[in-house]
Amino acid sequence: MDTMKEPITLEARIQAHYESLPPAEKRLGDLLLNFPGDIANYSAGELAETAGTSKAAASRFFQRLGYRDFSEARRQVREAKQWGSPVYLSSSHRDDAAMPSQFLADHLHQETLNLTRTLEAIRPDVLRDVADALARARRVQVVGFRNSRMLALYLQRQLLLMRPDVSLLPQAGQTLGEDLVDMGEQDVLVVIGMRRRVAAIARLIEIARDSGARILLVADPSATQASELATWTLNCQVRSSSLLDSYSAAMSVLNLLCITLFERGQTDRYSRLRRIESLHDELEELDAFAWLKES
Repeated sequence: MDTMKEPITLEARIQAHYESLPPAEKRLGDLLLNFPGDIANYSAGELAETAGTSKAAASRFFQRLGYRDFSEARRQVREAKQWGSPVYLSSSHRDDAAMPSQFLADHLHQETLNLTRTLEAIRPDVLRDVADALARARRVQVVGFRNSRMLALYLQRQLLLMRPDVSLLPQAGQTLGEDLVDMGEQDVLVVIGMRRRVAAIARLIEIARDSGARILLVADPSATQASELATWTLNCQVRSSSLLDSYSAAMSVLNLLCITLFERGQTDRYSRLRRIESLHDELEELDAFAWLKES
């Protein structure tokens, strides 16, 4: 006989009990349905005060939801914030009256921090080893799901400028099995796995490793399980001053990787680039002299 699964997340638990909540607890429920991430930074008493209820009511509220206490609920929310859920990254304590210049300043500060922490953590020898592996591989396959897909597409197109046989997986409407069956020790798999990854990432890396292929993982620091399986890992900071992750640092790392690949085989890479440009001209694909027409 089928049974209903118990709700797991904070907001799912609130919604499941909402109609039976006493008025004092319902006010707290309303606050947390809009801003569940607030639990991570405030005490039970502070949340109760914000919701216009008592600390005792807040304690009963979390026990009614199935938590042992407030601390257990807060721990779960902190894990959700680290995982990158936008619902949990939003806050009721955001200053909506702040000047646009302050938003820009906060954004610039966080972007600069992300870039600095990301690039300073990259070891030059690892970067060189990855670039050499990409150059020598029989073929390179790049995988990305969800938001990581755009990063994977960017890397695949840049690598194609410098070497043949670089594919983006999975192809539209296709599954991975057909593309992984021939993977071997002469191949490199690049996995882009920013947080809120699909469950298949770790298993995909295991399969590639078992085939003998080398794996580069480009991910945020939360990808600890996948990182242990990969040959190399390049961690990228993705924190933002808003509720949406930033991929500026990740794009910079991918750009740096491509530059390193080019510099470590400049003659061959430049020759391929010249052939590509000649084909652009023959096919009249690009309006290469548009800047002259406009002047």
